[in-house]
Amino acid sequence: MSPQELASLRTKIEQAKGSLDKAQAEAKALADKAHGLVAEAKDAFRAAVVPYREACRKAGIECEYEGGRSANISEKVFFLMEKVDKGVRVMVKGQPKTEEVIPLAALKDSINKAAYSYKERHLGPKEEIGNKGGSLSNRLRAVME
Repeated sequence: MSPQELASLRTKIEQAKGSLDKAQAEAKALADKAHGLVAEAKDAFRAAVVPYREACRKAGIECEYEGGRSANISEKVFFLMEKVDKGVRVMVKGQPKTEEVIPLAALKDSINKAAYSYKERHLGPKEEIGNKGGSLSNRLRAVME
């Protein structure tokens, strides 16, 4: 390939790169503008909802615009754990009946399965107690490292 042909290809690349950079800058500007518009709309919504919620409370009427995070399904639990020769000893704090050693083989197979199985046996189903298995699996991973 001749130097002139390479120069021609390089020129096309530089033009395409310039177009790409310009498009990315425009896209970022549009995204920033959209983010700003959404933030303004949220602020306006909050400002409009506050007096309505207060009026509903004073009138003793349930407000259809109650928002925010929903209440916890059940109380918080803390897991005590200790790495032992055959696995990890786990217990729900304050509940000695829940003490159990989860074998290393089960943990190596799947930490999530072991955690959710323990949670099901000792605390109950997710619908009743929330996602306690998720926090247990995270703690098990930390102990296994």
